[in-house]
Amino acid sequence: MKNILMVIFVLCLTATAQATEVAVVDFRAALLQSNIGQEAAKEPKQKVAAMDARLKKEQEDLEASAQNLKRDELTLSEEEFKKRRQQLGERQNQVRALAANMQRQAKELEQQLIQSLTPKGEAALKSLIEERKLDLVLNRQLSLYANADADITDELVKRINKDN
Repeated sequence: MKNILMVIFVLCLTATAQATEVAVVDFRAALLQSNIGQEAAKEPKQKVAAMDARLKKEQEDLEASAQNLKRDELTLSEEEFKKRRQQLGERQNQVRALAANMQRQAKELEQQLIQSLTPKGEAALKSLIEERKLDLVLNRQLSLYANADADITDELVKRINKDN
């Protein structure tokens, strides 16, 4: 009985001692750093830059209106001051809503970009997994620690560039 337990223990130990090849990858970063990602990101970057410029102009106009109201505070009637302050508050709300909308649009543009590049990235990742005989690939952000040799993000970027 003792020998049977020992044999079972040794078999279990050898089964768990088999090496598991594990790697980590930042798939999103690999897609965006690749040549096709850089090329595809040009138009969304231009749209985001235009939205950002518009937002900055709106914020500057709002700041100028606030300064004008502060400057004119003592010369305005109480009713006129309240009316302009209310208009300023409404305009601040509009600018906040505009900023939130632009941020949402920027995220949507990035998601669309990632979705359009994902099939090519997945194909490159699959070939890399087969080539290196990896048993497990984890998202780099989910791992607490990974050896630098375990990170295959740069290899994935090179593979995506090579395949296209």
